[in-house]
Amino acid sequence: MNMGRKLMTTVLTIICFTLAASLISMNESYSFDFYILIYPIYATPLILLIGLPLSILLDYLLSRIQFVNRVLYLSTRILSYACAGVLGMYIYYLVMGAGEAILDFKETLVLTLFGVLAAILFVLIDMGLEVLLKMRRRKS
Repeated sequence: MNMGRKLMTTVLTIICFTLAASLISMNESYSFDFYILIYPIYATPLILLIGLPLSILLDYLLSRIQFVNRVLYLSTRILSYACAGVLGMYIYYLVMGAGEAILDFKETLVLTLFGVLAAILFVLIDMGLEVLLKMRRRKS
């Protein structure tokens, strides 16, 4: 496993997630400028401390499975990362002491969807960097 690629993926995910979440969240009260400053403050520790370890764990588990079909592998990888996004947000809720509010679907839905968005961005960026680094190695 290439830890340099994972760290680069983490940084790019923080940037892309901040841009995407800011575009989604902006409204008449708070502009894009406000969210572009706020989201990195909250997203960076979550992606670095929860997302990165879950990504390393998922890549290890997926490497242990033999996939005969590339499409099945990619689908499984993306779905497993989406599930990790949900799991990561619930870990965050537990760490923050949400208590029984975790069980309230309406309260947790929006942040959980943001967790899934961040996880899917992470896996797509990681797969893109993986392909780019393989192409670069072949050229040299």
